[in-house]
Amino acid sequence: MSEYTTKGRAGLDELEAVGRRLIVDGYLRGDSVLTPGQPIWSVANFQELKAIYVDSPDEGGRDFWDKLADQFDGASDGAIQLFAEIFLTNMLPLSSLLGRTKIGYLRRVLEMMEEPVAVPDDVVAATAVGAFHGGPGFNFGRYSQLWLLINFGLHLHTLSPAELTEIGEDPLAFRAALAAVKTPNQPMQRGALRYLAFPKFFLSIVNPVHRRLIRDTFVSYLPRQVSDDVDTDLFEINRAFEQEQHGPVDFYQEPWEPMWKPPKPPKGKGFGISARDDDVDEELDDESDSSVTEFSIVDPDQELADSLHVDLDWLARCTDLLRDRPQLIFYGPPGTGKTYIAKTLARHLAGPDNVTIVQFHPAYSYEDFFEGFRPTPHSDGQVGFELKPGPMRRLTDRARKHPDQLFVLVVDEINRGNLAKIFGELYFLLEYRDEAIDLMYSTDNAEPFTLPRNVVIIGTMNTADRSIALVDTAMRRRFGFIPLHPTQEPTKSVLRRWLTARKYPQRVADLHQALNAAIDDPDFQIGPSYFMRPAVHSDGGLAQVWDSAIIPLLEEFHFGDRTVDLEARYGLAALEKSLTAGE
Repeated sequence: MSEYTTKGRAGLDELEAVGRRLIVDGYLRGDSVLTPGQPIWSVANFQELKAIYVDSPDEGGRDFWDKLADQFDGASDGAIQLFAEIFLTNMLPLSSLLGRTKIGYLRRVLEMMEEPVAVPDDVVAATAVGAFHGGPGFNFGRYSQLWLLINFGLHLHTLSPAELTEIGEDPLAFRAALAAVKTPNQPMQRGALRYLAFPKFFLSIVNPVHRRLIRDTFVSYLPRQVSDDVDTDLFEINRAFEQEQHGPVDFYQEPWEPMWKPPKPPKGKGFGISARDDDVDEELDDESDSSVTEFSIVDPDQELADSLHVDLDWLARCTDLLRDRPQLIFYGPPGTGKTYIAKTLARHLAGPDNVTIVQFHPAYSYEDFFEGFRPTPHSDGQVGFELKPGPMRRLTDRARKHPDQLFVLVVDEINRGNLAKIFGELYFLLEYRDEAIDLMYSTDNAEPFTLPRNVVIIGTMNTADRSIALVDTAMRRRFGFIPLHPTQEPTKSVLRRWLTARKYPQRVADLHQALNAAIDDPDFQIGPSYFMRPAVHSDGGLAQVWDSAIIPLLEEFHFGDRTVDLEARYGLAALEKSLTAGE
């Protein structure tokens, strides 16, 4: 048996019992865990927390507790006690905090009340152990984690009693309810909350990367084929392991961990995956060390795949590539959904608040993109120049302040700009994230600049403007490239899936396929997005998009070629006739 099995199971039973009460009694029934019978988890208390904590963040460089004291000055006892119980939800499963530290933090919040309440003995006992090592991310990301827990409570108050009952009984219904809360991202906190709700189903493996690695390594234990649901697969694998080992198994212990966990890269290398058993100080009390980068790139889910009309496996390959190389470009002909996929994937990975979108063009410069001097009027009527940050500088500054979160820059039409001119010295950092460089407009006493590891760049590239083969070697080395082509998956099936989902006839997909078969150059074939609008499927809509969008694109392709009769080759009537003749 592992150390987990022989020493920790009894303590974990107590932890999991209190964790389950926090979910069922607190979140779902509105009752208090510290003072049972009192409706502490009420919508009024959640709304008060949202106003004083979520909507009024203190982003200064002060200590967490000093900020908290100011935020809760004048708050009601009910809101303060709710915050304490939410804070307990955040700390309870962590083995990286000693029990006395958890209780000390909890009492420190409760002491802000006019009439503080005591901490029950069963709660004190439950904090004595931990289910997983949170790592620095559970310390430096505390504000966002508590923000997520508050948002989740507010969301649950919008649901019906029947829905709340189902959420308390069905782990997948609980997961769906939590997934409905889009911000903040905080994948590790989400994993911890799922574990507290259903510890026998979700286990204490809260890192989404680790869950997939463990599932993929031990997939032979599944009594069926692997599915798109990592959680369900892992639950069944663990159940098979427990039957074989005659008791609980800890996948972070010998001999299991070396089987699934990749070798740890040298210090300072790798892509910021936080392991459960990383060597960090046991107390993790230093709030000021913002140099530690702890974040995860979450797995895509079936809901995201369905919204994009692509296979989940394809999306998973995209995210796996981002974990290996944090710069990615979707490329292909017009209308293949490159920008839509890039924006949707970015918002899934980082949340909408952590995504910045820019579009490159021939006049775009380093000063537009990163930073540059801009004319600024002074109070005396004179005009001076000040160094102003661009979208990339603002994003990296935010990423450095929040190392536990992922930030994504989406660059549309990336090949239309002069990359050497736009990125300047930053081009070097795309390949060497661990290096520091002096910026173009750095002062003599300025600190060298590094590109945070929690910044990911997703670009789009239209091959009708410039073939992928013409992209310079430096760019190809720094970015991963994923094709989106009308005749290849996943793009090939997108239109048919979209038509099926909306119960439209498949005839438009047949015409789209016939159109591309008539186009010789694959870089000028037409993507499906031109036909993925309801107006196209109304009376006269298809003819209108053909005349106003499709034919003009092909006129550009055949510019100067007087031998091609566009209507005879690509016209809607001609393609309709050819399809009818072939039936």
